[in-house]
Amino acid sequence: MGMPFKEVIKASTWTPAQVIKREELGNLSVGAEADIAILGIRKGNFGLFDYTGYKVKATEKLECEMTIRAGRIVYDLNARATPVTLHGLPPRN
Repeated sequence: MGMPFKEVIKASTWTPAQVIKREELGNLSVGAEADIAILGIRKGNFGLFDYTGYKVKATEKLECEMTIRAGRIVYDLNARATPVTLHGLPPRN
């Protein structure tokens, strides 16, 4: 929507952490928990709304490929990571 990529990342990580006074969040400093969103840029024709409800047309959008919370994979869109077992059960074939 016209915002540089670096600013998008800052506006969705570090800035909100500062606003809610949780500066231990929103960064990848030494000792911080590994909370990471791995994003891909998807190309196509998309309609996007900003926070005021204004709609724009776009040819690219960010899509979450994987989410890591406290060092553990909690979301894996395309099963890129090695499967993990749940409660000691083997992975399904």
